[in-house]
Amino acid sequence: MGRVKISDIAKVAGVSNATVSYALSETGRVSTKTREKILRISKEMGFLRDDTAAQLRTGKSSLIGVILNTVVNPFFSELVAALEMSAYEAGYLTLLATAQNDPVRQQKLLASMISQSVAGVVVSPVHILGPESLTELTARNIPTVVCVRDVPGSGAIFVGADEEMSGYLAASHLIEYGHRSFWFMGGYERTTTWQGRRNGVLKALAESGLPAEVCTLVPGSQVPDFVYQKLVGAYGDVNFPTAVLCFNDDQATGVYKAAKHLGIRIGKDLSVVGIDNIQQNDSLNPGLTSVDIHPQDIGRISAELVLKSMRLDKANIDPVILEPELVIRDSVARSG
Repeated sequence: MGRVKISDIAKVAGVSNATVSYALSETGRVSTKTREKILRISKEMGFLRDDTAAQLRTGKSSLIGVILNTVVNPFFSELVAALEMSAYEAGYLTLLATAQNDPVRQQKLLASMISQSVAGVVVSPVHILGPESLTELTARNIPTVVCVRDVPGSGAIFVGADEEMSGYLAASHLIEYGHRSFWFMGGYERTTTWQGRRNGVLKALAESGLPAEVCTLVPGSQVPDFVYQKLVGAYGDVNFPTAVLCFNDDQATGVYKAAKHLGIRIGKDLSVVGIDNIQQNDSLNPGLTSVDIHPQDIGRISAELVLKSMRLDKANIDPVILEPELVIRDSVARSG
């Protein structure tokens, strides 16, 4: 059997093609009884809506493009799950791609999203791209939301956390527990995310009357192996830290791996704090203390704002900055 067409449904239902089209798209004046009859028949016949044809007729797309760095990091998995659910409930399908922190790949993906005539785009940009990377989207008036990592000057709506407060809360917790030699590990220096968290760390030190040298900055890759290699390589050095503040929770698993390799105990011999508060933190032993920057809320709100900007002038939509919260578990010991 070939693809079921609107004319096939109309013939069985005894109505016009236009009536079937109105009933399936929930537009036009069709009685409830007739609409229910048409929907029942279309389901029985296995009708599938041709969204491409519908888009040509209406000029409207039901696709939202989503470009993330990766979905291997559980933070982004939680974010996109909430985003997809919100988009689906509003009648939109998400077209997901990952840039793998490759600026060339991200630009190609953005071009592909445009060629697919997406209704809007949500992007968590790679670390070295500036506002010019989003010019094509804004020039075409495609509603665009930037999440997690802001791109000042891009004209996109931003959804993320107060990064300075994230760093401040994490560092303050270590300072309160007596740590006077800790490392802030991972993250790319050029990003607003890293800079905000670093500023928060320095603010916490200054408020406590401590010199900036208490915290050693170790920027770099955001994968767990970066942290693992650095810690294993530095073990036994006189400057080996009493605590590690990881750029994200995924990286913190590298600290746990290093501790196991070195035969030291997390929460006893070495303390660690992460940022993200992903669900797996409770499953670590000991549980990872982390700053919750609300990944699911970022995903949900990003979807809501890209949908909102389809209806309103984006100039009337304010950025959303979420307040982070410290979630204390058992990975930080008192020092001294």
